[in-house]
Amino acid sequence: MKLTFLGTRGNIEASSSRHGMHSSLLVEYLGRSVMPDCGETWLGKPGNISPGAVVLVHGHSDHAFGLKEGAPCPVYATGYTWAEREICSFPIRDRRTIGHRSTRDIEGTLLEAFPVAHSTRASAVGYRISAGRVTMLYVPDVVFIEDLNSALSGVRLYIGDGASISRSMVRKPGDSLVGHARSGPSLPGAAGKVCRR
Repeated sequence: MKLTFLGTRGNIEASSSRHGMHSSLLVEYLGRSVMPDCGETWLGKPGNISPGAVVLVHGHSDHAFGLKEGAPCPVYATGYTWAEREICSFPIRDRRTIGHRSTRDIEGTLLEAFPVAHSTRASAVGYRISAGRVTMLYVPDVVFIEDLNSALSGVRLYIGDGASISRSMVRKPGDSLVGHARSGPSLPGAAGKVCRR
């Protein structure tokens, strides 16, 4: 498995030229590739990478808005992510849903979506990604991982949030920012949302 970190920036100003692109990773295995996340600075560029599929951890701009003009391949996300207002309007032709704790073979790589606590306004998942004999956990935007023992079982590499080392990232009620909240990913009423395009 080959990993290429295409972008690691969240919704903050770029601190250097090496920190200019929003979240995106390219996972390659046996000549095929999966692109977890496609943040806004990737708008118009996924075709240059030519991934076989894109998978989204959640629908915030720094993880998904590179797909505002569509995608050159299938895009996988949870039902909660597809139900988000902005994501509903993206002209993505091949939308596929991945359920919590279900394992899917996507481009020869196995991905399992693990629920994580991230935001009161955006349900999120992390992905256990397995190719060959190697398993890693990709959770780029998280407060805590539900069922941590299962998520980390057999994992040789953890790619996690590194947005803050010296201060808390957890938002308080009333904050205008939307990520890193205390509550879990089950949003009241979210299951009943319908995406209308």
